[in-house]
Amino acid sequence: MAQSSSAVFLILIIALLETAGAQVSKFFADDPIQAMPPPLPVGHIARKEINEDLDLLLRSKQWKPHPSKPAGAVNTLGEVPDSEWFVNRHALHRMTHDELKRGPERSEPPAVPFTVTGGKISGVEHGFQMEDFKGRHYFVKLDPLKYPELATAPDVIVSKFLYAIGYNVPENEIVDLTIADLHLSGKAMMTTAGDRKRKMTSTDLNQIINYAPHQRDGSFRIVASLGIEGENVGPYEYEGVRRDDPNDIVPHEDRRDLRGLYVFAAWLNDTDMKPTNTLDTIVTEKGVRFIRHYQLDFGNSLGSDGDAPKDPRLGHEYLLPTPSAVLEQIVTLGVRPAPWEEVDFPKQKSVGNFESVLFDPDNWKPGYPNPAFLNRRPDDDYWAAKQVMAFDNGDIAAIVETGRYSDPQAAAIMARILAERRDKIGRTFFSKILPLDHFRVENGELLFDDLAVKYRFHPPRSYEVQWSSFDNSQQKHTPIAGSGSSRLPGAVMQAVPGAYFSAAIAASGDPLKPVTVYIRKEATGYKVVGVDRSW
Repeated sequence: MAQSSSAVFLILIIALLETAGAQVSKFFADDPIQAMPPPLPVGHIARKEINEDLDLLLRSKQWKPHPSKPAGAVNTLGEVPDSEWFVNRHALHRMTHDELKRGPERSEPPAVPFTVTGGKISGVEHGFQMEDFKGRHYFVKLDPLKYPELATAPDVIVSKFLYAIGYNVPENEIVDLTIADLHLSGKAMMTTAGDRKRKMTSTDLNQIINYAPHQRDGSFRIVASLGIEGENVGPYEYEGVRRDDPNDIVPHEDRRDLRGLYVFAAWLNDTDMKPTNTLDTIVTEKGVRFIRHYQLDFGNSLGSDGDAPKDPRLGHEYLLPTPSAVLEQIVTLGVRPAPWEEVDFPKQKSVGNFESVLFDPDNWKPGYPNPAFLNRRPDDDYWAAKQVMAFDNGDIAAIVETGRYSDPQAAAIMARILAERRDKIGRTFFSKILPLDHFRVENGELLFDDLAVKYRFHPPRSYEVQWSSFDNSQQKHTPIAGSGSSRLPGAVMQAVPGAYFSAAIAASGDPLKPVTVYIRKEATGYKVVGVDRSW
């Protein structure tokens, strides 16, 4: 009963804030928050099941971007606070190369001997589950027979990138094995086509392993994905909320961390971003049971389609063509080739079909429409582009190393393509909004970085600033006469602690994309408490 009352109280507060509008203070004493409040405890959570084929059909009908409201799950600076969904990492606190390569690992790598506890062969999917000598449970995936390293490398590389950005992901590591390292449990079960189950035999295990490329010494490589802690309650959707979770109060299509996931998926060419590649688990920390949200399964990213090089049209078209794509084929009689049909992909089999020349960050497409991606706005893209640009060439190369490409040239090509796609993302999304960031007050001046200038996407430029006093309770701006530079006006310098001010900053010659920064005078100086962006 207490849990239900708390949830209702939270919902009522949010409703009041939304309906009260300008009568509610814009800022509070703890703004900007860096982390969401501790989660409320959950009660009984029903396990969610999603039919992938049905989801594909239903979502493919809703493929057009549409007007959306401002993103939720953000603080007053427009940043995503730490939560059960996302934890700020590399862009906020630079990680060392060793930390980037380690990713979410909190324990020792898996080590022999392994006990196989189950297997699966269904269509192109094959793999098995195992426990190591410490009893830790792993899900195992292998490369397609004709394409060594094609699927296993992306599964690890992309998991490290997404973790460094801030998402929850499993611990994925590449391990070299021989058949002698595996012992079949007498209780192991085999899953075949149609999800039929039976007792697993050594013949089944050999059949699974024979799908994978082998070295001359008989060894083969796997991705060992450590089982995620907690009680599995199924995937989450990219729309709506989980109604039995009192902490899930922002519709998923409005969450900035899920809207921004579009940019990361585009960068990493993860065309398999769909609900069935997510996972919710119930964990207990500090005596509280709550749901943590995960991204899973990255073998269909970068240049891989899992069982073969990625279909060249993926990333450019949805799996089910839109009416406009069908019309174009009719008009051209299918004679004129699509641009993606003429791309020159790398020759290395392990890299697959991955490129940066045709890559268009603003028009990239996942396998099928994603509601959160379709709801994105320029400030969502900007937030995500900042995270991508935080990875310099050395960071990218360090993470690519975790893919353990046997050919150094393949690793170099992968790192180069990722760097080129990164720069396209920054150039594209920093042009749609005035990309001013890292605001601070030093020596009586409001300072900031122009990220487009910092990354050399735009030449140095000048700015015009209009200062105003700001009535926080009425949300009213009163311009301060004579202001025009980033220097704090006298009215700001002489104000009493607790007073609020705003600075509307525009790039000279481009007055249509101002950024409004809010500062609060405090006993020891000034604090930047909010940022509003326009486009």
